[in-house]
This record gives sequence, structure tokens and C-alpha cells, in this order.
Amino acid sequence: MLQMAKMVWIGLTALICIAGTFAAVPSSIKVCSRNDPDLNRCITESVNDLRPRLATGKISDEFRIPPLEPLALSTVNMDRGAEFKATFSELLVSGPSKFKIDNLKVNIEKLIFDFNIFLPKLSFKGKYDLKIKLLLLNIAGVGDLTGVIENNHARVKLLCEKYTKDGKEYIRVKKLLVRIEIEKGRFDMKDLFRGDPVLSQAGNQFINENSRLFLDELTPGLERSLSDTFKSTANEIMQQAAFDEIFPA
Repeated sequence: MLQMAKMVWIGLTALICIAGTFAAVPSSIKVCSRNDPDLNRCITESVNDLRPRLATGKISDEFRIPPLEPLALSTVNMDRGAEFKATFSELLVSGPSKFKIDNLKVNIEKLIFDFNIFLPKLSFKGKYDLKIKLLLLNIAGVGDLTGVIENNHARVKLLCEKYTKDGKEYIRVKKLLVRIEIEKGRFDMKDLFRGDPVLSQAGNQFINENSRLFLDELTPGLERSLSDTFKSTANEIMQQAAFDEIFPA
């Protein structure tokens, strides 16, 4: 779940950063010239100006994206071998629109976008199906999941490239790199150990008392899932405007 929550906020921010630089179509988005001497600041301000619209998904009357509040996530699978298998589904996450972006660095010639993301708090609910080994304890169950993760940080790097379509130059994401860090989290998984109330309570207590280990196990798979998912999402958005429209001279 942690991973999905991460997927939420990073995905959302990666998507947001893209939407922030996607200055071509809706008039509600601030256009940033590629020759702006302070392009990093311009894009950051564009993203910040968009934040209220991103929460509802209504960028303009003609341009909409899935709303960030709450953010709905599809199934997320984690598989790190026989000792760590988990699936999270039907996820709804609250809090992603509170993101903050900073330390944005843009290399417009090489089409590299590098930035930090911070999300103070994400609350989530959904379904889980997991079978993991945490320290010496084997934990398994299927059921409802709720939780909170706080002080979420990520470093995101977008490596883009140009391509030609219908006589115009467009850009697309060649690679999306994500490194995430979650300070703390709390989880409540119903029906651990086939619904045994005593073991279920003990299992949740054990996970929360060792949440750092649990989060560390989830993080690598989460980073991979986020990179793949949001590379695809970013490209869907960016293909709607040519490079000269996104970054006019």
C-alpha cells in the first residue's frame, strides 16, 4: 500500500510537473519560453499556479485530467521473490494535491528535467493481498486496508527526446527515474492470518512497530512501478502539443 501511496504522490507530481511544463493548450497554464533566463523558476511557478486545478482535474473547460483528490489507483503488484509478494487494488488516496516541488533544474537542450517533490501526508484505503516475511515472522492475509504515510520525499528525473510527427517536432519521455523516501507510515490490514482477531491484531502491531523495515521492502518495487506507469502517462499528455508550443522561443 505504501507503494501505491507513493505511486500516488510521485506519479501525481511527475504528471503535475509535466502538466506544468505543458504550457501549450489551456490558457490557464502559464507558458514558459525556452529562452527565459530563469526557466526553472517559471516552470515551478506554473506548476504551483496549477495546483488548485489539479485537485479537481479541471485544467480548463476543454482540458481535463483525472482529479488528484481523491486519487484513484489501479492494481499495484509487488513481487520480490517467495518472501515478499503483495497486491494492492481499488486504492483511493487523499492528500496528493498538497505536494510541493522545489530544486527544479531544466536542461532544455538535453531535455532533462530534475526536481524534488514533498508530500506532507497521504491517507489511503483499498484492498490488499499479501504474503511476506518480515524479520522472522511470516505474515499473510487478504482484506481491506487503510493507512497513512507522512513526510514523503522523492527525487524525479525525466530524460526526454525529440521526435517528428506530421512535420512537427514533439518530445517524449525516454526514461523516468524515481527515488523515494517515506519517513513514517501506519497501516491497518483487516483479516490478517485468515481473519483470526488475535493474530490479525498482533500482525498489524508488528508491522507498525517495524514500519521502517516494511517501507524499505516496498520501496524498490514501488520505484519501478512508478517509473513505468508515469512514463506512459507523461507521454500521453506531451504528445498533444508540439515542442515549439510547449516551450516557445
